[in-house]
Amino acid sequence: MFGAGETRLEMYARAVDDAGSRLRDLRRAEWSDLALGASAVGLALLATQTWPGFAIPLFVGGLCIAFRGVNAAWRRWEIVDRLAAEPDAYVIPEVHEHALHEASLERRRLYAAYIRHALQTAPAHECGAATSELECLVAELEDVTLTLDPACAVACARLVSDPSGSPLLRLDSSPEELRSNARHIRSGFAPRTDG
Repeated sequence: MFGAGETRLEMYARAVDDAGSRLRDLRRAEWSDLALGASAVGLALLATQTWPGFAIPLFVGGLCIAFRGVNAAWRRWEIVDRLAAEPDAYVIPEVHEHALHEASLERRRLYAAYIRHALQTAPAHECGAATSELECLVAELEDVTLTLDPACAVACARLVSDPSGSPLLRLDSSPEELRSNARHIRSGFAPRTDG
């Protein structure tokens, strides 16, 4: 008999497996719809010379199918972005790659620029007690001798880009909430070990 923790773990593992399966399905739908749409548009161009009556229906059909491919790509990206906040979902290669990308030095420099801009443009009372913590975060983001844990990098990405959830971007957030968020991100830094 499973205990409550084992059942929850099994349910979560199943959810991660389902998400991985859903991502694979969306990737297949994306590629097949985009390929079929491009083929139909290509046939439409060819049909303008040989069967003009088929050109417009093929073109419209190709655009509709290609739109479905773009929609599948968008849904796949949304799932990957949502799962990137869950370190347990990093067993899915696409999610892990996304999180690693967020932890790259290039992305870290971009986050540092966003935070620096927020500090320069926000009234002093908005950041308050979090100012020094945010300044340290900016320095660590730009420090090439440090690495950043992918989950903390995703949290940093959300800090600078999520208008509804970020204490840096929300008008109703407190400096203490912002400082706590910055501390959490800073906890993911470690000295770089690769020469």
